[in-house]
Amino acid sequence: MHRPQRSISGKFLLLALAMVSPLAAADPKPGAILQDMQRVADWQIANPSKHAIHDWTQAPFFLGLSALHQVSGEAKYLEALDSFGKQLSYGPGPRLTHADDHAVLQAWLEIYRLDKDKAKIEPSVAHFEKVIGALANETPKSISGGTFTWCWCDALFMSPPVWAHLSQITDDPKYFEWADREWWTTTDVLYDPTHHLYYRDNKFFAKRSPSGKKVFWARGNGWVVGGLIHVLDYLPSNHPSRVKYLGLYHDMMHALLKLQNPDGLWRTSLLDSQDPQGESSGTAFFIYSMAWGVNRGLLPADVFIPAVMKGYQSLANNIQPSGMMGFIQKIGEAPDNLETGADSTEVYGSGAFLLAGSEIVRLLDPTKRRTNLATFQGVKLPESFIPAKPRAFARFVPERSDDFAWENDLVAFRTYGPALRPGPENSGIDCWFKRVPYPIIDKWYMEDRLKLPYGKVNKPYHDDQGEGYDVYKVGDSRGCGGISVWADGKLHNSDTFIAHRVIENTPERVAFELDYASDFKGKVLRETKRITLIMGQRLFQCDSRFTLDGAPANFNVAIGLATQVIGTTPVFSPKTGTMQLWETLDGLGVGTAIAMDPSRVMEMTTLTDAAGETHALCLVRTDGHGGVRWFSGFGWEGQGEITTEKEWTAYLQRFAAKFVKTPFADPSKDPSFKVHTLDLPVAH
Repeated sequence: MHRPQRSISGKFLLLALAMVSPLAAADPKPGAILQDMQRVADWQIANPSKHAIHDWTQAPFFLGLSALHQVSGEAKYLEALDSFGKQLSYGPGPRLTHADDHAVLQAWLEIYRLDKDKAKIEPSVAHFEKVIGALANETPKSISGGTFTWCWCDALFMSPPVWAHLSQITDDPKYFEWADREWWTTTDVLYDPTHHLYYRDNKFFAKRSPSGKKVFWARGNGWVVGGLIHVLDYLPSNHPSRVKYLGLYHDMMHALLKLQNPDGLWRTSLLDSQDPQGESSGTAFFIYSMAWGVNRGLLPADVFIPAVMKGYQSLANNIQPSGMMGFIQKIGEAPDNLETGADSTEVYGSGAFLLAGSEIVRLLDPTKRRTNLATFQGVKLPESFIPAKPRAFARFVPERSDDFAWENDLVAFRTYGPALRPGPENSGIDCWFKRVPYPIIDKWYMEDRLKLPYGKVNKPYHDDQGEGYDVYKVGDSRGCGGISVWADGKLHNSDTFIAHRVIENTPERVAFELDYASDFKGKVLRETKRITLIMGQRLFQCDSRFTLDGAPANFNVAIGLATQVIGTTPVFSPKTGTMQLWETLDGLGVGTAIAMDPSRVMEMTTLTDAAGETHALCLVRTDGHGGVRWFSGFGWEGQGEITTEKEWTAYLQRFAAKFVKTPFADPSKDPSFKVHTLDLPVAH
């Protein structure tokens, strides 16, 4: 019989928890929790689920039986689990790549951990090779490189822990190397970094609850955090993805803590706290994952123990006199009107309760605590989940009509290239509003153009799914900082760029050039524009040089800002060389701006086009080399740092004072910076 060893470190941790947050007198005792767990397990064994033994619904219960055996020492629960495994010869369900049919493998690996019988792991090893073969020709579905085979969020409980555990058992990293790519691919698509929750699948991107909130399903997210903590238990301390998993755990735990209702339960639609009925299975997974974190020293005990205990008391109240766990949402894929009453039960809810109870028993009784937690010693959770290191980035995007896009930790931009020359787009500059500090250009382009499995739905970057979106309208305007020749009281816009070259593309700075060519009053007008963007700044630097028929062009140009809301009044400050707008788009403020050497400013004015849209223009004369320098960019309230017009004005003033006289770079001193005459067609 397996009995957990007494842990000296566990004694000290329990003492520390008691000093930080003494348990309330009404909190349950370990013996009472064990009795509750046994009542639920005994009822479920006596009333077996009608689902097939290999079914995903069984997996949490099988794992719960193993956990109950560990904390109770009762052999009958391990024997019950082994009897289920024998019926499947310790193998998976029949569907090869489907995560639902992998889930039960976790339980057989748990048995192997105790008896080291290879018959318990050989089916998993053999199945993995078949899975890899079946997916060999699948193309990547996100920047993480996976196939999106786990295209519904609860699959993150069902399959990844199998391969993480198998890698730990066999000391062969190949199993989890594959699972790691697939985990982050699912996260790329389904995770909302604003709410720190997962959509159930990609059909939920545009769905809203009756109260108008995004729909995040409690049970689906419960399975996610259950899978997350299992993966973390199996990962070595030096695994390159471990910090990301820990950061994700941090953000999800703190987000879920805020969503717990006063009755201790979470609602089926997590953001809809006004729903009258709490749900048992999601609640059980949430308190399980919270108690797990406290036991490993990852979560502050004084904050999370009260939530765990409140949740447990409510779950205990949901146990019916027979021992049946009630108020469990029936099988479905959404929180929509599914039965969750006292007589509503499912085997996965019983299992989630056993997992939660076992972790709380370990929290309260140091003699039950796990002893194999060396990988968590001294570990502190990251302050937030950052899936990729923030950096400056720029690239030509031929797969999307020859765009050129650039970004840093605060802002992103794009402009249009040769493929769009026949259309209305020209040399205007587009703003991409990003909420997150990590790179999004490659991610958004890839997700926008792919029709992903499960609903054949893409993730368009014109919709905000938590990372930001493209709502800024450019069309044939100057957008945010585009430049045009100014003659005869009107703009003479260049068409899209015809060539590009990257000068520098490092994590701290990007610099690139765009070449333009057009006809201006019967002469060939050419422009080479060098754009430089550095980390931590909202405005990019732009240096342009113009020629007319090959000679430096000394003429008037206009640098523009396109208003997004009719009636917006620009703020002109020619004495400081700044021009700015503040508008509200989709309920959030956005400021755009131009900054330049005030000694170069001729005039700041407005131009209203035939559609009634106003364009703010800063008029400048090029120098003897046909050159002009300016800065342009934006601040968006959704990003969180610039939230009012006053803050935008203050930021712009600080920026202008620092960088107008000391720019990011000085291309005029670079002999390679010149107007490029290319053997390419000139636009007319």
